[in-house]
Amino acid sequence: MSSSIKKLAVAVGTAAIVVSTPVAGAWAAGGVSGDTSGKGLRTQSVAEGEQHPPRHAQDEEQRTVASTVGSGIVDGKEWSVTLTFHPEVPEDFPSTDGASGFGDSRPQDPALLCQRVFIGGVQVDHQAGPWAGCSVVDGRDDFVEGAGLHGLTDKGTSGTRIFVGNPASGTASARLTLDGGTVRTAEVVTLPGTSYRAFALPIADGETIASVDTFDGQGNRLTHETYWD
Repeated sequence: MSSSIKKLAVAVGTAAIVVSTPVAGAWAAGGVSGDTSGKGLRTQSVAEGEQHPPRHAQDEEQRTVASTVGSGIVDGKEWSVTLTFHPEVPEDFPSTDGASGFGDSRPQDPALLCQRVFIGGVQVDHQAGPWAGCSVVDGRDDFVEGAGLHGLTDKGTSGTRIFVGNPASGTASARLTLDGGTVRTAEVVTLPGTSYRAFALPIADGETIASVDTFDGQGNRLTHETYWD
């Protein structure tokens, strides 16, 4: 019971620069406010805000986030794909050195990303244990681009399978075309508060893929792949 993955590329996480704009009628520098309006306006420096983040922001940072990427019935079996982000690596995760599952580098902000595929109530690669489908990542934006066929037999090359894609930023939807002309489409799902995203499409036993295309929000085609037969 395993997965067939043909394409994988690591995307570098991005860093945001916050610019603080003074409030009209007030002047501030280095976290010190001046008031020329008599209304007690106050601005806060970026550094001060980072030292004392609001409690709700702290809670959001520590919250596990999960979403269903896709689900349905194929070959009379229920299937589903889920994404789950753990802001901290659970203590019982079988990692001895803290290295990322996608390389040898040690993440500065280790977290855990789980992409789980179920067919007929059975998780693909479940024999790997309770953390099958999970890898250590570096924070909320350590996105990995790729795609794969997931099934319970023959390493995902035959039988009932699920095509799961992790597309590039800006991808809104995907279209899978079978050799017989049947077309299936899916929306890209992004985990809230992270850059992790995916789409999922089912393939019945005996069906073969002619092409997989991805599109942006305006319907412009971004990629066209024909090697998934």
